[in-house]
Order: sequence, then C-alpha cells, then structure tokens
Amino acid sequence: MEKDLQIDYGDAYRIVVKVRREDIVYLNGIFESYDNLAVMRTIDRWESLIEVLASPYFVSEVKRILEELKKEIQLEIVSEDNHPSPCPLP
Repeated sequence: MEKDLQIDYGDAYRIVVKVRREDIVYLNGIFESYDNLAVMRTIDRWESLIEVLASPYFVSEVKRILEELKKEIQLEIVSEDNHPSPCPLP
C-alpha cells in the first residue's frame, strides 16, 4: 500500500530568492552552517530560484542574513509567503 507522503511546513515562512547558479551551493552552505535556522532547497536550478523556509521565530534572522549576503553575491528576494503549500515527497 503506497501512501502519498507530504511534508507539511505548516507555519513556515517561505522566501523565494534568485541567485546566480554558481552561488546556490554557497548559499546552501551558509544556511546549513546555522543549524535549524532555515531549510533551503532549489526550486529551479536553470532559473537559479531557491526557496528558504524558516520558522516564524527566525524570519528576522534569515532576512538579515539574506540582506548581508547581498553585499557578497547577486541576490534578489523574489517573493515572500507565510503559508507555503505542502511539499510532496518523492
């Protein structure tokens, strides 16, 4: 019996960011270094769109990190949403 598994991000805050493709790994490393601050995943590697999912408790810190990163890399916040839809698992 196969179940349709989904991750429910519930109250996660979603920030969609556009960066250069070569900066995706760098950005991921930055967020991985901050344990449990946010989860980052690539939405479209060809368009260089990523999403950062943060707990409402850490949104201001995540935004501050993104603003600081704008000084180092080309980074544009495309959209923000405090009610992302569930993500199906493969």
